[in-house]
Amino acid sequence: MASDAPIAARRRAVLAGRCLLALLLLLGWELGARTLGSVFFAAPLDVAVRIVTLAQSGTLAEDVASTLRVSALGFAIACVAGVLLPFLLHRSPRVSAAVEPYIMASMGIPKYALAPWLILWFGIGDLPKLVVVTLMVFYIIFITTSAGIRAVDQRLIDMARIAGAGGTAIAREIIWKSLLPFFFTGLKVALPRAVSATIVGEFLVATQGVGHYIEHSRQV
Repeated sequence: MASDAPIAARRRAVLAGRCLLALLLLLGWELGARTLGSVFFAAPLDVAVRIVTLAQSGTLAEDVASTLRVSALGFAIACVAGVLLPFLLHRSPRVSAAVEPYIMASMGIPKYALAPWLILWFGIGDLPKLVVVTLMVFYIIFITTSAGIRAVDQRLIDMARIAGAGGTAIAREIIWKSLLPFFFTGLKVALPRAVSATIVGEFLVATQGVGHYIEHSRQV
């Protein structure tokens, strides 16, 4: 029990620090609202009242559900593609060396600059946003998965082959399990990126969602 006391004290200190930081942020927010005015900074209390009003009317739930639906679907598609493609490229080093430079180069294309094309191709709805979210998340998962595959100890793979393991077993039991820390790091980065990409996409093309509500409120 004595050894648990320092751990509990550190946890309380961390919690107190987080609460203090949150309080300071709220105070800074309130100070900004009083200094610059509500046109530039809405006061925290006004924001809370608006959120409660939207929640009671059902508008908030509908917009959040729309945003999370697109975020989750795009995140899932990007994760599947971002994991499978590195494994497929790993099977052929020559193909990987030929294809990866193009994938990395395409990462620099501003995804939101594709919005006019996406609107022309897919119309106004969930599909253009889904494409944007998938592209934003795909590169993160692809890069972290590729890095995890390259970090696998080749000696483990060689020993598994000597023991008679096939390519599928090696990929599942050695490569996949070895790259899990890389994969979960990518998920940690990609998950908030998926939500933010959806909201920004809703600024550009949407009929509902949190981003659409924000953009509509800005216009009126």
